[in-house]
Amino acid sequence: MSDMQFRSHPRSNIKSVAALVMFCLILGLSDGCSRNGAVAGDNPLYVDPSTRDFSDNPDLLQRILASPHGYFRFINIPFSKEICRRFSRMLLGTPSFNLHGDAHIEQYAMTDLGRGLTDFDDSSTGPAVIDLLRFGVSLRLACRANGWTDQAGALYETFLRGYREALKDPTMEAPIPSIVARVKKEFKFDRVKYFKWVDSIMGPMPESESEALVTAMQPYFENMHLEKKELAPDFFAVVSVGSLKLGIGSAQDIKYLVRVQGKTPDPYDDIVLEVKQVRDLTAIDCITVAQSSDPFRVLVGQARIAYEPYHLLGYVRFKEMSFWVHSWVDNYKEVKIEKSFASVKELGEVAYDVGVQLGRGHTNQIAAPLDAQLRREQLHLLSQHESRIKKACVDLTKLTVNAWQAFRDQVQNTSQTTAKE
Repeated sequence: MSDMQFRSHPRSNIKSVAALVMFCLILGLSDGCSRNGAVAGDNPLYVDPSTRDFSDNPDLLQRILASPHGYFRFINIPFSKEICRRFSRMLLGTPSFNLHGDAHIEQYAMTDLGRGLTDFDDSSTGPAVIDLLRFGVSLRLACRANGWTDQAGALYETFLRGYREALKDPTMEAPIPSIVARVKKEFKFDRVKYFKWVDSIMGPMPESESEALVTAMQPYFENMHLEKKELAPDFFAVVSVGSLKLGIGSAQDIKYLVRVQGKTPDPYDDIVLEVKQVRDLTAIDCITVAQSSDPFRVLVGQARIAYEPYHLLGYVRFKEMSFWVHSWVDNYKEVKIEKSFASVKELGEVAYDVGVQLGRGHTNQIAAPLDAQLRREQLHLLSQHESRIKKACVDLTKLTVNAWQAFRDQVQNTSQTTAKE
């Protein structure tokens, strides 16, 4: 599995800028911060670093500062809010579609189960333009990172072509991208090494908290047994529990790992469950969420959009919060925009595949023939507003880069002020 699967969760309380800068200095970033003098101004995508707490996860700050795409992954909610604002008139009277909610290139993964966009933490229902622009800006940032800027428009066309073709024929399947075959050749099933790695990323938890979590998970265990009669009676006997602190996109989410017995008492057929806090999306005003802690939006999003949903999907209530649960696989590899693609062609294959996945998934309400009406409506909306969407894609990419530069400048400026003091 890639390290990008395992995100982190700094506490949401706000620390001072000085605390942020101390971490920048510790990480040796004072020389690497932006010297471009970018000004945040009225940029709707700018996030003031002083309003975020990085004390539990200084590595997160480093990843945000490292590239515009790292920053882009960090600002999904402000990004989606800006799309709602820009397209508010266009969205009047239009139907809601299934949304991935955070569709970007580094969400594309290859696993033992298959391939495609993963990580449905931000799934909901709403305007499809959110996914179309989220992925489009990610494509442009990937081209920027690889020196393929002149190909960005053509790649977006490839993505939209896959999207349109799947809207016309939701039974179609995209060719398997060449990067998938190459990566899967490297997959291994070494359970000794796998569990050694799992143990290494499990953070410590107070015994009282781990016991309370296991108690809270009992309804989930019971539901899984009811749904899957083939599971052994002791399948969910808990072996170990720990916290999880890695990643970018879900950096403010609370997460746990729970290792359970699995089919037999053999420790090497144990199952690892990830328990992830349900993210509050209520700030995004053009999407539909029943409430801030509704876990079913994540489960339904996976069921309707994923090529192959995770196993053992369910939810848990713990500490008056909602969490969704799924089991891990042995092999999980997300692509990285600067390291994974050998050519523009490979990136284009993934773009087309994601277009097909979203074209099939956006209108998959499991209510034919109504699904056909949704597909025709979305084809019409895309045709009517395509030029505006493409223009917004270019504009939002520029705003993202400028916001990232301003974020780095703020960290640098505060770092210099603190150093003088």
